[in-house]
Amino acid sequence: MAKKKKKREILILLSVLLAASTASVRVSLAAATPEPEPTPEPSQATAILSEACLGANTLSGDSAAYAAEMLRWEAGFISRTSLNKNMTKNQIVNVSFDAAARLMKTRLRPNWTAWNATLIAFEPGVYDSYAQNAAAFTALANALNQSILESSAACVRSISRDFRAADIPLSAEGQPQVRLTWRECAALYYIFGERMTDAISASLAIEREGSAFSGVTLTWPKPSFEDLAATGTHDELVEGVLALDYFNTVYQDDGSMTPIESHVFTPEYLATIIHPVKGGLIKNGWYDPRSRRTRLHMGTDIKRRAKTPILSMTDGVVKFIGYLPIPGYYVMIEDPYGYVYHYYHMFELTTFVKEGDTVKQGQQIGIVGNTGNSAAYHLHLGLVTPEGKYVNPYDLFVQAGIGPILP
Repeated sequence: MAKKKKKREILILLSVLLAASTASVRVSLAAATPEPEPTPEPSQATAILSEACLGANTLSGDSAAYAAEMLRWEAGFISRTSLNKNMTKNQIVNVSFDAAARLMKTRLRPNWTAWNATLIAFEPGVYDSYAQNAAAFTALANALNQSILESSAACVRSISRDFRAADIPLSAEGQPQVRLTWRECAALYYIFGERMTDAISASLAIEREGSAFSGVTLTWPKPSFEDLAATGTHDELVEGVLALDYFNTVYQDDGSMTPIESHVFTPEYLATIIHPVKGGLIKNGWYDPRSRRTRLHMGTDIKRRAKTPILSMTDGVVKFIGYLPIPGYYVMIEDPYGYVYHYYHMFELTTFVKEGDTVKQGQQIGIVGNTGNSAAYHLHLGLVTPEGKYVNPYDLFVQAGIGPILP
């Protein structure tokens, strides 16, 4: 009777952990991260699971995650039994890579409760809050960078283990080329919150070439910040880009404010631009306080009547079109030099161009409006360098001799 009861308890424990396919793994935010624990053998999985359910103090998050993977392995999701009996080699390849993706997703999740306790007077929708917590986001970035390296190694071990059992040739190249800064972590948290690690893991899906019979080569993607942000909605992507450009411009590495700097454009570049709304008075509002002094003005305002045509200042490609609470209806265009022009507060969602269109200098892209965070009809013009920092468009107009300009 006692044996049956013990067997029942073990089966219940197995079922519990098998169902927990999104089991959370704790990422240490300490400065020194210990070496990852070796993968437990499948025969240890039940013991580890029992230890976890009994609340043993000696159990680490990594061990619990490995136990979950081992139980999936033994249960047939990525098991040697299933590999040998029930699956073709191509199926083995697919299942093994799916299992590695789950492993990456679970291992990248930090202890959000502990990390949240380090935040100071934090308001998720306020840019200033992120700079005040630069130290916390630096710690998060360091922990995630370390975890990405360790998790990628665990993924390769998981795939290699299954491929060896099925006699599938495997070669692996390098590690993920992702090194997050505190500003990038802050921008991702701004748009995703605690979902940001899911976005990172989705962008780190292992790429592969070859076949189960000729051999499989494993490579890691090299996602940009926009690739990470693009795992969300269109609005989240644009909000993330705007947040990162702002953080890059306004805040230094320690979170202190960057002083006002004037950007000098080359004569060759100045010859490529025109006035976006003919006759509009150009005002210098750079670094003016906005939103109850919680953010700074990143652009130049140009007064003009409602529905005045807005022209593209340069040749370029339409990068983003949409509506957001601060810019209202907007169009963003990247020119051949890598500068991105932001045209805000348009009267309506433009019908003159669409995302991906190639535009010519002087082509109409919208009409002047008063949408978003705006108190009068005007065009807000923003300008971002190829390095991802805002610069003052007023300086651009002054250096190019384009006016009228309000002194």
